[in-house]
Amino acid sequence: MAYAQSVPPVPTLAPVVVTGVLPGPALWKVSRGNHVMWVLGLTSPVPKNMQWKSADVERQIAASQALLKLPSLEIGVRTSFYRSSMMPSPRELEKNPNQRSLQDVLTPDLYQHWTVLKARYLGENRRVEHMRPILAGRELYEAALKHYGLVDDYDLENIVYKTASRHEVTSVSTSYRLLLKDPREAVRSLNDKSMDDQHCLSQVMDALDQGLAQTTARANAWATGDIDTLRSILSNVQQDSCMSTLDTSPFVMALGVNDIESRVRKSWIDSAEHALDKNTQTFAVLPMHELLAPDGYMRSLQADGYIVQAPNP
Repeated sequence: MAYAQSVPPVPTLAPVVVTGVLPGPALWKVSRGNHVMWVLGLTSPVPKNMQWKSADVERQIAASQALLKLPSLEIGVRTSFYRSSMMPSPRELEKNPNQRSLQDVLTPDLYQHWTVLKARYLGENRRVEHMRPILAGRELYEAALKHYGLVDDYDLENIVYKTASRHEVTSVSTSYRLLLKDPREAVRSLNDKSMDDQHCLSQVMDALDQGLAQTTARANAWATGDIDTLRSILSNVQQDSCMSTLDTSPFVMALGVNDIESRVRKSWIDSAEHALDKNTQTFAVLPMHELLAPDGYMRSLQADGYIVQAPNP
């Protein structure tokens, strides 16, 4: 009698992370007349054991009159230094409103998913159980990166800024600045507001279920300068969805501001156009997904009459 042989399951291999001396992506060029701005797209995470071959970037920074920092939101205090030094710590906003735990704020299915991945990557970390979902997701994500040989704090941004400082090139903040009249009252108000950020945590966990395959591919593509692969991967960006969720949350509405993405974007575009008009050469950094998005920052500059040239594939 013949017996059917059992076929062993095909193993799912973890994605391989590139290492060694790697070039990173080429630079974008924005120009009008004889004034030019070179733009470097940054991404995160990157391979932990990567050595960035940044000679071309350093050369262009050294030849520039200004360096534009990454777009960001900066929350300040409209008061004296003495009173601003008494502003409550952001850690007060770390926890869920009314001392609720993740089990209280997540759906049963989402919480079950969380407990499985938490056990795998965070172990017995109890502090994270009372964090807001978006921050708990961040803790989980960073632990998983380490597990897969990636790092979220390789310091690419600071390498660029330190290069500018070494060559005495002025670094220019492009932040959108939100001023709070009463920081203590703002913190009290925000403590009671939800971020509506469960969807963010869900996306992080879905990515971890795939072994961070897409994240690893993105890191490798950035390190090797593979723009086509980056463009394909970044067509659906996790960070954008999380930001869009927060844009309409009660937490953000309590700050008295809406459409944060557009405000941050306008602040950077205004800074870039001012620098292009003023300087013969400027260097800038942007998140890679904003460089590659069809409606990203480069499209705004094109609409305002600047010539934008992407690097050759």
